[in-house]
Amino acid sequence: MKQSRPDLNPAGTRQRFAGKNFAWTGLFAMLRNENGSQLIEFSLVLPIFLLMVAGTVDFGRAYFVAIEVSAAAEAGATYGLKNPTDTAGMQSAASLDAPDLAGLTSTASYGSECSDGTSAVAGSGSTPSCTADVVQYVEVDTSAIYKPFMNYPGLPSKFTLTGKARMRASQ
Repeated sequence: MKQSRPDLNPAGTRQRFAGKNFAWTGLFAMLRNENGSQLIEFSLVLPIFLLMVAGTVDFGRAYFVAIEVSAAAEAGATYGLKNPTDTAGMQSAASLDAPDLAGLTSTASYGSECSDGTSAVAGSGSTPSCTADVVQYVEVDTSAIYKPFMNYPGLPSKFTLTGKARMRASQ
């Protein structure tokens, strides 16, 4: 009598996975197969990478706007050194220095103070009483609102970036 072998089917050909461990053997064979694993890894890493790139671009834009706001304040104060009483001209010079910032606001002032930086008096009406020399100054304050591309958890949706330049005018 012919003995039956568990790894042969009734036709006498060998079965691919024989015996009661067929499910486990097939599962392990699929787990050892590495086809498509790079695509899965790429799809897991891509969103994290894109979020990092977007954050870097937003940070770079914010830094650029901060530099523009500070440079505009300095341009307004530089104009004010030649024309210390022309506050409208100082504000205009600040706005013209940053034409790509639509929401730039600026305020300008002038006055006199002690040479050690104390007792500042705005305007040209009175002179401070100082033990040191009295000097004239101009000051321009600028600000702009920066809105990032994306809203980040824990951060506000808008930032106000400010710049300030204070320079002493020659006597």
